[in-house]
Amino acid sequence: MAGVDAGINTGFAILNLQGVLITSGCMKEASDERIVKIITDVGTPVLIAADTNPPSHFVQKIAARLNVRVCIPSESMSKAEKRAIGADLDDPHVRDAYAAAVKAFRRYQNRLRQIDRLRLPESEKEELKRMAIIGKRLSERLQKGPKRALDD
Repeated sequence: MAGVDAGINTGFAILNLQGVLITSGCMKEASDERIVKIITDVGTPVLIAADTNPPSHFVQKIAARLNVRVCIPSESMSKAEKRAIGADLDDPHVRDAYAAAVKAFRRYQNRLRQIDRLRLPESEKEELKRMAIIGKRLSERLQKGPKRALDD
């Protein structure tokens, strides 16, 4: 999950599927291409999170380039909420991006915990988590049983 705070200074924060911050940063006048490259260099994103509703055109453009959904809060996040979530982060743009990513993660957190409790190899849990976040049905995948190398 990647949170993006668009503006003259663009902040980004990338979380893994356990909700742990992998990398973050802030760039002045960053292009969407540059942010996409940063995100894809870290891994395969499952969604882009915004801290505003509606999301900026820049955030929508990044999500479109990555072919993932934009996760937006029901209403724009307040400064107080973003400060509370990202209290340890000094840069306000990184903090806003991180807060957006954390809020998106929390939306899926219960479902991801349920997947963590399954007795499956970690690689399959990661695949199920991705499926859950992008909105695919997990029941068919779980009925197939363990994935085999010859299945693909």
